[in-house]
Amino acid sequence: MTRLSTLAVAEPLASEAADNWVLPLSLDQPARELPSCVQWAKRGHVCGFFHGLLFDRQALCKSLDCSEDCSDADLVARAYERGGEGALSGLRGSFVVAIVDGRRGVAIVARDPVGSHPLFYAQTPSQVLFASSPKPLLQQAGVSRALNRAALADHLCHRWPDPQGTFFAAVRRVLPGWRAIVSGGRLGLERYWHPTPEGQPIQWLQPEEIAQFETVLNRAVDRCLGHGPSGIFLSGGLDSISIAAIATDRARTNGQSLPLALSLAFPDPECDERLLQAAVARKLGLGQHLVDIHEAVGPGSLLEQTVALNAETSAPILNAWQSAYLGLAQRARREGVRTIMTGQGGDEWLTVTPYLAADLIRRGAFMELAQLFATLGRSYSWNSLALVRHALWKCGLRPLGALALHRLMPGAHKVSRRERLLAGDPSWVAPDRKLREQQRQRAELALTPCDPPQGFYARELSAGIDHTLTSWELEEQYELGKRIGIRFLHPFTDPDVVGMLYRTPPRVLNEGGRTKGLVRQTLARRFPMLQLERQRKVMATTFYQRLLLREGPALAAAAGDFPALSALGIVDGRATRAAIREGLKRTGPQIQRLWSPLNLEKWVQAHGGH
Repeated sequence: MTRLSTLAVAEPLASEAADNWVLPLSLDQPARELPSCVQWAKRGHVCGFFHGLLFDRQALCKSLDCSEDCSDADLVARAYERGGEGALSGLRGSFVVAIVDGRRGVAIVARDPVGSHPLFYAQTPSQVLFASSPKPLLQQAGVSRALNRAALADHLCHRWPDPQGTFFAAVRRVLPGWRAIVSGGRLGLERYWHPTPEGQPIQWLQPEEIAQFETVLNRAVDRCLGHGPSGIFLSGGLDSISIAAIATDRARTNGQSLPLALSLAFPDPECDERLLQAAVARKLGLGQHLVDIHEAVGPGSLLEQTVALNAETSAPILNAWQSAYLGLAQRARREGVRTIMTGQGGDEWLTVTPYLAADLIRRGAFMELAQLFATLGRSYSWNSLALVRHALWKCGLRPLGALALHRLMPGAHKVSRRERLLAGDPSWVAPDRKLREQQRQRAELALTPCDPPQGFYARELSAGIDHTLTSWELEEQYELGKRIGIRFLHPFTDPDVVGMLYRTPPRVLNEGGRTKGLVRQTLARRFPMLQLERQRKVMATTFYQRLLLREGPALAAAAGDFPALSALGIVDGRATRAAIREGLKRTGPQIQRLWSPLNLEKWVQAHGGH
């Protein structure tokens, strides 16, 4: 693979052919001044707009008594006519949907429940403009192209306090499961979908409901299979193996072509899963591209190729392996694949967060706490000290201590937490005093609730939906996939699957004394020779550290004194260069933080740096 900017652009996906759309809506009269720059489905006083991919069309057409050649926009308008705003929460797919109701004088623009399709907006004095990327918004009159200095500085501190914010000062994000409402000269934003009512105790599923998990996951995979030839990013982990197995079975049942297995091989004994990847593909009867991660990138270093992708994205590249995965996807695209499924979301929704320990200690459920420790010890390659430090202290006793301090002296405790958070920032970030003060003010927004109403376990589950990095990762995949004519879909992030796993009791998720019990035992029976019932989580940490030590010096030399970031006052260029140079002499986990400034400098250069 060569750099993305030099690639021949693949034929765009049919539903994404007009992806540079901009939807301008008047703040005062959104229904009377309907923009003609996008195609609307008009039904009386209701107009509908749809962009993306709509699942379950046949069932939706049947429920609305319309023919199957009805457009997606018309289906949405009909659904709104019949069910009002509540109908939007029942839509499934990867999409942006808009409704303009002339009778009510209101416009509603929504992003799909889990945010697999991007949605951004910018506001001028007279209107709000929506788009699926910041780029077309920045080309509109009255929209500033200035970068968001505070967001850039916070990113270097590994802090993302404003989930709606982007790296452009004038552009903001509509969050997954949220909608924008334009009416009466105002713009409002509200959540329309969540797995469980916020602020209320989780209503845990009963055994008969949990028994439907296989049916719900099968349906999620079916939704991903019906859009032309498909592939599956197949690692050696339980998440992608489970999706590959289900997709193979469902394709055979539905008379569809089998997915193509796409696997990266990591040349490091601690994360080399190629024998397992090949064995799974062989057992399922799948064709497979099993490619060394460096070979997938092609000429040039892996990190250099990944950094080069920043010219194509609306935010700094998040995934350091992105160039390799993109190269693998291009191989599949040349063989006709249009949709690639992943196991993304499995870690978030099949796994019990260790913060359950805080809830268990609080309830005095020490037997369950011991079982949780045993499960974590069997499922991860942690030594006993690391397990105690992480699960007992960080995720157990420390949150409870913070809760007690919060209740005793909330103001002083908040100030203390903020100062401790800021104390960890690199000394070379934000030499500009004004910018540093902005960071100080924003830091409070990054503090997690000390007294979450649904408990610490639920607090961490909600972060899997609301965290900035969740949206950012999906937006990155969408942008790069669109560029090469591939759509990425993730069955484990299907709203129905998320809604079910969110409410599945932790003991069920850890069934069998190991994480991901809902799929682990089934896979162990399906692949009896692979010992999946005893598999531990594989991490590529050491490979990543060695890669940075090997390829980092060249990136650092190219960055020099970080002129783009320095010109914006985001870093002290010379101090940053010295810190990078010193950091690349040492091994250990701290080296991983060197990636952010090297990557960000390249992005700023491409998007407004000097």
